Amino acid sequence: MKKIVSYITFFVIETFSMLQSCQSGIEDSLSLDNYPIVAERIPLDNGTDSLIVVDYDKFDFDHPIDFPLSEYCDYEIVKLEGGSKSIMVGAGDVFAQGNYLVWYDFITQRILVFDRKGKYISTINGKDGPGNFEMLCQSVYIDEENEIVYANLIRRTKVYDLKTGEFKRSIDQGQTYYLTSIPYKDKLLYLQTPVELLRFEKAIWIADKEGKVEQYFPASYFWKMDIVDSTIGDNFWTDAKPVVLDIEKDYFIYSLFHNLTVQDSTYHYYPATNKLIPSATQVNYKKKSDSDYYVQEETPSYYSAIYIERSAKPLPPYGTYKYIVGKRVIVDKKTLKGSAINLCVDQLGMINIGQDYWTTLHGDFCLNLSPDILLQRIEERLNKGGLDGDEWLKLRTLYDSIDDDDNNYVIVGKLK
Repeated sequence: MKKIVSYITFFVIETFSMLQSCQSGIEDSLSLDNYPIVAERIPLDNGTDSLIVVDYDKFDFDHPIDFPLSEYCDYEIVKLEGGSKSIMVGAGDVFAQGNYLVWYDFITQRILVFDRKGKYISTINGKDGPGNFEMLCQSVYIDEENEIVYANLIRRTKVYDLKTGEFKRSIDQGQTYYLTSIPYKDKLLYLQTPVELLRFEKAIWIADKEGKVEQYFPASYFWKMDIVDSTIGDNFWTDAKPVVLDIEKDYFIYSLFHNLTVQDSTYHYYPATNKLIPSATQVNYKKKSDSDYYVQEETPSYYSAIYIERSAKPLPPYGTYKYIVGKRVIVDKKTLKGSAINLCVDQLGMINIGQDYWTTLHGDFCLNLSPDILLQRIEERLNKGGLDGDEWLKLRTLYDSIDDDDNNYVIVGKLK
């Protein structure tokens, strides 16, 4: 069903807005140089590392700046191949990993793999092999060199052929929670949520390709956090997902979703020495309710945090919550200057990402947009005005090329 467009409306609005563009207030590029220092760097006891402590109170959330996505990552807009219902991507996260894009659907229990240009590669059926994916597939990772897909469930890692989707083998993990596996040299690096209630022994570990553990970092390290919840008790770690960005060759970044009162750090994990070093944290975070949480992220240049509010009422069919992104902040790791931000796609006339939550697993930015959502965002931006002729034409051309029946679009890039 092709969209119906009012060309005359857009033409009139844009003719007026181009005349007023000098007063539009839309900035071509932004730097944090003119914004206040919002953090301090504190030396750690080891004498070689330091911790960035970000102060939540120093952000002006009433006046966020429009921050261009190109300052955060090198990105492109990819249209996923369509033409068949079997390869149509729905709502939810798309993960970028190297030369591939991966979408996981727990309802149909399948993984769709596309290359970085959007060409369909394979479908992986979660029902093949022991166990299934329903509500259990915690993460997916692609080993490009060996053309293997690792799907991490609660009790096992299932291994598939990248090109054909054929099930190859299963690696038993015992009891795990929000597991992530990453090929590391000739082994596998695993990370999981360190839930105290389940008394997990390991938070991070390295094993051979058959699952034999060679070294680990204890989960009990995290149980010492000062977390208090009257309904559960002290020192309980609730739902949290590892966020892993292999930005540097010698360490991996390990962070967690925080949805109680914990104000914890983003960490650097060094496999060679089995050390976990705090990298960045925050103070004075103010929650509205116990269902709110925040996510800390780190790129080579920036520290960022996303504060997420979610509805208290579960939504069908699986009792999931409607997630609403409330606030975002960004801090320059060199100058420690920062601001509350609206992250905007500058290739599309500074379209505000708005309520969308992106994924940054393994050092890649990735945002999944359905055709109708993308059309809506472009239409809102065209109606807002303030575009020069070239920007308007580029956005208008993209708008006209999108069909409601297209497969999804993915904004994907490498974090700076």
